[in-house]
Amino acid sequence: MNPFHEIKKVPALKVLAWRGTVSLWGIDTAFSRLYEKAVERKILFRQPAVGIRHGGVLVPGPFHADYEVMFPLTADLPAAIPGADVKELPEQQVASFVHRGPYHWIPCTYEKVLDWLRENRYEVAGDPREVFFVAPEPHSGGTQDDMLTEIQVPIRLRSGLKEWERGFGEPAGKAA
Repeated sequence: MNPFHEIKKVPALKVLAWRGTVSLWGIDTAFSRLYEKAVERKILFRQPAVGIRHGGVLVPGPFHADYEVMFPLTADLPAAIPGADVKELPEQQVASFVHRGPYHWIPCTYEKVLDWLRENRYEVAGDPREVFFVAPEPHSGGTQDDMLTEIQVPIRLRSGLKEWERGFGEPAGKAA
């Protein structure tokens, strides 16, 4: 199945963030720690949670990734939070891809993302965002198979190409 969904513009977003080196299995723990800091200080944020995989669009290695976990904020914070940052993610044009299933399978989806970028003459214009729409709910019988993650890759047409030179095939908008 082709994970490509659409090309779209994502709005700027103010977030509470923590960045560090984590494994594919440690991302949940990183989100939990940031969540605890937010709850302890009664910070309101909205869902879904967001992650940024720094270092470009690569097939993620399972053990050491420069990763940033984030919760979108509903308002400015009154004071700094030790061990966390407040930052603004810029508005970006992105190619959107859908990953369904356990997070440790996301490297397979990234392989398809890289293929799609090559085949459609796009180049990466920044670090990919991962938007976590559905996480497993143990108390409701959910499993990791139920997980839904959107991978947003900032893009631009490959240098030297004009829009009309894209060629034939799948249009730049929604997948067929």
